[in-house]
Amino acid sequence: MLMELRASATYELSVETFLALMIEPALAGPEHRVVDERLVTSPTPFSELDRDLYGNPRRRLVAPGGTFRLEFVATVDAVPNRPIPPDAAQVPPREIPAEVLVYTLPSRYCQSDLLARMAEGEFGGIETGGGRVLAIAEWVRRHVEYRYGTTDSLTSAFDTATERIGVCRDFAHLVIAFCRALDIPARYVSGYALGLEPPDFHGYAQTYVGGAWHNVDATFEGVRPALVPIAVGRDAADVPMLTLWGRGRLVEQSVEVREATSPPAPADSGQSSANPHESP
Repeated sequence: MLMELRASATYELSVETFLALMIEPALAGPEHRVVDERLVTSPTPFSELDRDLYGNPRRRLVAPGGTFRLEFVATVDAVPNRPIPPDAAQVPPREIPAEVLVYTLPSRYCQSDLLARMAEGEFGGIETGGGRVLAIAEWVRRHVEYRYGTTDSLTSAFDTATERIGVCRDFAHLVIAFCRALDIPARYVSGYALGLEPPDFHGYAQTYVGGAWHNVDATFEGVRPALVPIAVGRDAADVPMLTLWGRGRLVEQSVEVREATSPPAPADSGQSSANPHESP
């Protein structure tokens, strides 16, 4: 399905500041293809697209002091999201690929070591594999209350398991921590979600079962229509929308995701601060 994405933000910067921006999906992935895209920012002396440690597209910018604005728009052809097959087999630790093995370990926001006893008690009796992952996601959805604006950047999976409240980022962290505690590789994904209310950047999990990565979104009963990943990492600390090396204040931010009603129009000739988006 064709999706139209739009993300914009305005910041007030005290001085010229180096930024790292992660809002541009890879041009092509296993389940999506970027048909058309454009990033426009306030005038900036430096803008370069590179890739981070995990292979995610990352925009490096130098923004002058004062008001800094950005807007990203894209049309993306995405495969409809699919549920995890319940019979997908859990991969034994010795057979997990080297690049996946890191996602079995505790991380800053996903303290799987602290939640190991709880994970074993709640899910140890469930058959391993896709069915266990689905049980974990359902447990988190039922036992954690979704309440917008209730947690912050310090909230961890252990906090969420204790306080039973959070937003999409917290739901994903808890799913990831429980999966890792049971030797199921799991990673954090930032992305765009069709049908998300209120509209925002979305955080969800991916788990590695049956030899492949599968989306897991415990904030939604059923399967979201489509998800477009921006970046993956151990947890949300690896995939922030924007990182400032200096002082700055977010003034406003908005995200829109909708199903396209017609094929994308040709890009206009307006100026853009962005370099052409490179395929990872």
